[in-house]
Amino acid sequence: MDIPHRVSVRYKDTSYNSNEIRLKTFRLGLKMWDEQTKPRQTELYSFILSCLKQVDRQDRYMFSLLFVELADIIRNSRLDRSMKEMLIKTAFSEFAYAIADLEDGGK
Repeated sequence: MDIPHRVSVRYKDTSYNSNEIRLKTFRLGLKMWDEQTKPRQTELYSFILSCLKQVDRQDRYMFSLLFVELADIIRNSRLDRSMKEMLIKTAFSEFAYAIADLEDGGK
């Protein structure tokens, strides 16, 4: 599956297209290790939640693909195994929290 090219969102007064969303997601995912913040307080969570609110329901699957790609990048990195596992776990937790919060907010 390809990420839809028509997707465009705004976050902190900046527009992002599909490729820019991918890049921002990767950067924020990798930055989380340095931030060592608690879940739901990272910029990755804020960015993904903001994106989800602006994307049609039918296009939300693209974020699942982004996180699969992010996991592959982390897995193929030179980080040690425990750091890779923690980073992947935290990234997917942030994604899950954003999805859950979006769905809770829609009820």
